[in-house]
Amino acid sequence: MKNKIQKGCFGYLSYKKKFSTIMTIGMFALSLAIYLMGYITTKSNANLLTVVAVLGCLPASKSAVSMIMYLKAKGASKEDKTVIGDVIGTLDGYYDLYFTGYQKNFPTNHLVVTKNSIIAYSSDSKITEKEFNEHMKDILNKERILDITVKLFTDRDKYINRLKELNQSEANTTARKDIVNMLFNVSL
Repeated sequence: MKNKIQKGCFGYLSYKKKFSTIMTIGMFALSLAIYLMGYITTKSNANLLTVVAVLGCLPASKSAVSMIMYLKAKGASKEDKTVIGDVIGTLDGYYDLYFTGYQKNFPTNHLVVTKNSIIAYSSDSKITEKEFNEHMKDILNKERILDITVKLFTDRDKYINRLKELNQSEANTTARKDIVNMLFNVSL
C-alpha cells in the first residue's frame, strides 16, 4: 500500500477497501496478541493486558464499521474512466465519491464541480435523480451554499454529452474549492 490514492481520484474506493480491511484485521490481531501475551504469562484473564486488549477492540471495531461501508461502496469502472477521461477536458472532475444519507446512500462514479453547478454520474440504478438532488441541496444548504444547481445523470451517454457541452461553453467552469472540500468532507 505504498501508493496512497487521494480522495476524488480513480480507484480511491478500491484502495480504501483494501486499506481498511488490512487495518481492521491488524487491529483485531494486535488486540488478540496482547490478550494472549497476558493470558500465557499469568495463566488468567485477570491481568492488565486483558484490559488493554479489550480497550484495543474499540478502535478495531470502529475500523470494522468503516471497512463494511467501504466494502459496500462501488466505484467507477475502468470503462467509465476511459470514456469520461476522453471528454473531461479542462473540467474539475472527481471519481468514486460515495455520499451517505440517513435513508439511502448515493454512490457517484464521477462528479464535476463548476462555479455554479454540481453534475454527477452514477451507474447505480437504485438511486433517483430527485433523491440525490434533494440530499445534495440539503448538504449545501447546511453549509450556506445556496447558488448551486445539482444534476444527477444515471445514463452515461447523457452525462458525456453534458460534459462536452460544458467544455464547449464559454462559461466559467472552474471549480469552487469550498464546494469541493465540502463534498470531500461529507463523502466516504
